[in-house]
Parts: sequence; structure tokens; C-alpha cells
Amino acid sequence: MPFSIVYCVYGISYVKEGGAGMPPIDYGLVLAGGGAKGIYQIGAWRAIRELDIPITCVVGTSVGAMNGAMIACGQYEGAVALWENMSIEKGFALPEPLRVPDRLFSLKNADILLKELWRNGGLDISPIRRELETLVDEQTLRDSPVEFGLVTFELSRRQPRHLFRDQIPKGKLMDYIMASSAYPGLKQPEIYGHKFLDGGVVDNVPVKMMMRRHPDNIIVVNIGDVGLPKDIDPKRNIVYVKPLDSLGTAFEFQPETARTKMDMGWYDTMKAFGKFSGEWMYFPNEEYQRLRDELGENVVKGLEHAARLYGIDKLRVCTAEDFVRELMECDRVSGDKFAAFRSHLDLPSLLKTFYKGELKEVDMTSDVLLQLTQNLLDDQKERPKLLAIARRTIPDVLRAAEAMRHLRGYVAGEW
Repeated sequence: MPFSIVYCVYGISYVKEGGAGMPPIDYGLVLAGGGAKGIYQIGAWRAIRELDIPITCVVGTSVGAMNGAMIACGQYEGAVALWENMSIEKGFALPEPLRVPDRLFSLKNADILLKELWRNGGLDISPIRRELETLVDEQTLRDSPVEFGLVTFELSRRQPRHLFRDQIPKGKLMDYIMASSAYPGLKQPEIYGHKFLDGGVVDNVPVKMMMRRHPDNIIVVNIGDVGLPKDIDPKRNIVYVKPLDSLGTAFEFQPETARTKMDMGWYDTMKAFGKFSGEWMYFPNEEYQRLRDELGENVVKGLEHAARLYGIDKLRVCTAEDFVRELMECDRVSGDKFAAFRSHLDLPSLLKTFYKGELKEVDMTSDVLLQLTQNLLDDQKERPKLLAIARRTIPDVLRAAEAMRHLRGYVAGEW
């Protein structure tokens, strides 16, 4: 029997398979709910396909159920096209004033939205269903070698329903997929006289459901706010994939950002299976090890947070030298910005106000904040109290500032 060892690197698990000549380990795939964030899971599926990881069972909640059905039917290209082109206008049956994302929930259109909710019993996503029906054929889904299951909540009986395809009546698979996806505020589907609500209200990450059918090796792609159940056996082989960056809201169906979300899913899944290293960036493993050997693990972690504050593009494979070069350039540019920022403000008063948590109206970008924090580090004798407050209130920024200070000295002397 093939064996596997689960490693955890900065909160993300990845697996190394053991046994020379052994066949690849097959996995069950768990897909959480999250609306428009679901395209991240298609990026994860792309990585799984490229890694030739066999998936023998998929269970999902809400958009995870939609994606799971497309995975079981082998509709990768169709899934990409569906979510890349999805928008509020295409996916929802709405009156004209509500067909733009920033108008849907604006106070200006609140009366129109309330009338729509009252008239239809919720927002109508039948256009999404029609698109999904072109990709998911019930008989194909039932005959697939990939087992399929979903989670929904039956309102009439106030019962969670964890259903595999063999437990769903014939002709009703798509009805139950949409029942799993009935996010609060959407029109509640009715099946055999019973109304249903999104499965995310009871089990947004149905890993325990998966364990009943596929207990050994599980991949979880979580795009929601709720993590794994706390009573999961820590010895169980679970590969956990979750974005570190925001994917937006459940209703942000925007074609211009869809590819970015999908790429994030690909990179994070590749990292989860040990193809890349890093806490926030994506380094070749040997490049990341070089950084750790040269600078130390804690400094590298701080530098990755600095890269995040500077807004360095993370969606690419980054070498050690490129990483350092870009950090130093960002440090130079943000230093100039900080000098201009400082020239027209009373810095001591600004610092005191900021670290009391009262500075909300001053426009300070994250890179300028990082430079301000570095300024504190330059003269600890005069500002020990402010530094102590900074350690309590913005520890990650302080860690990034300390790492950048270390890097500047290192580059000047050795790099």
C-alpha cells in the first residue's frame, strides 16, 4: 500500500509520496462554498490535473457543489469558461438598475432590491442554472467513475442534508445542486414541496462527509471563512489549500479578476503539494532554501510580509535574486514617498496618534506605514514606548520593518 507523509509549511499542508515505483495515491476532493470565489477551486483543479492526482470522489457545498459536479463530469474547459465570463448581469435575472455589482447592494437602489426580494422570494440565479445544465448532464454525472456528493439544508424540516448521488432521486440532481447553492438572499428552491437553503449554513467544508466514503487521503480547497472541524484526527492525510489573500465577496462576479483568482488556486495547490515554497510568495524550493540559508527563516518570513505591504506581484515563480532586487527597489521608492509624506506633517504627533489607534482619517499607504515603522527602529532610545506599542498593535509590520533593516545591511555587505 502506498504511504504518504503530511508536512505543514506555514499553515499549508503538502504531501510527499513514498515508495519507488508505487502508483499515485488517489484522493477525495472537498470543495467549500463561497459564491464568486469558487473560480479559485477551478485553478486548484487545474493543478490537480497537471500533477496527475487521481480524484475518485468529490463533495461540495454551494458553489463547491457546482464545481464538484463539473469535475465529476470532466468539464474542465467548460468550468473555466463559465466562471471567467460570469457577471452579475449574466448570472442573475435582475431589473436593469441592479445588474452592476456596485449597484446591486447600494443604498440608492435599496428599495428596488427589496421589491425584487419580496416579489421573487429572493434573487433569481436561474441564468447560472441554465449555463450549468449545458455542462452537467445527469446521466453522465451518475455514471462518472468519480463519486459525487453535496450538502444542503432543508428548511421545511430544519434538517441538514448530506447526499451522495445514489441518495438523490433520478431527475433531481440539478435541483439538489441548486438547492446546495441557495445562498441566503437568493430564491429558495423547492423540491417535492420542501424548500431548501444553501448548505453553507450547516456545513461549508464537508470533510466529515467525505470521510464516510473516502477516509484515507483528502484534499480540501477552502474559500470560506470557516476552517476544518476541530475534532478531525490530526494523523489523517489531509492536504489543505486556502488562499492567504482576499478573493473578494461571494457576489463579486467580475471577468476582469476571474483569471487572477484562478491563478491563485493553481499556485496555492502547487505549493500545497510541495512544488513551490514560501509563506506568501512562490519560490522554487531550492531558491527558498537559499534565502533561508543566507538570511535566516524569520528574516525571510518578515521579507515576505514586506513584499505584501509593498504590493509586489506574487503570482509568478520568483527567484531569490529577483525577490531581493525588487524589495530593495520598493524600499527606495517608498523611502522617497515617506520623505514627502513626512515633510508636511508633525511626525512625533503623527506617531503618537497612530499608535494610539486614532489615526483613521490620514491617508497612509501600507508601504509608507512600513517606512514609518522602520523610522522607529532607527532611534530606539528616543521612542522605546512607541516601539513597544507597535509590537502590540502592528507586529507583522514591525517584523517586516526589522527584516528590511536586516536586508539593507546584508545587501550592502554581502549580497
